[in-house]
Amino acid sequence: DQIGGPTPAAEIAATLLRMAEAMCAGHAGGVYHYGGAPWVSWKDFAAEIFARAGRDVALTGIPSVEYPTPATRPLNSRLDGTALQEAFGIAPPDWRAGLDDILSELEVLA
Repeated sequence: DQIGGPTPAAEIAATLLRMAEAMCAGHAGGVYHYGGAPWVSWKDFAAEIFARAGRDVALTGIPSVEYPTPATRPLNSRLDGTALQEAFGIAPPDWRAGLDDILSELEVLA
């Protein structure tokens, strides 16, 4: 029941660098949201990871209340990146491409 936009760390780093370069060149800064697209539930995110890794597994979704954690997690962690896209021309990254990159790296390391 938790929905968000997984965001590859490499994309975060590249975006921060691009923003820093633009601000050094005189672009006004600000506060911006940046998150991956499309939005997805944790269960569907896990299912995609297993599918792309070629693993056939059965997943059972559970509500957040059945998975106790020290901190309460929001059900909706979707971020609206419209302001960032308008100010810097930076669109939300597709987390599926980042997932492919990570799985390729893990395959090389195995």
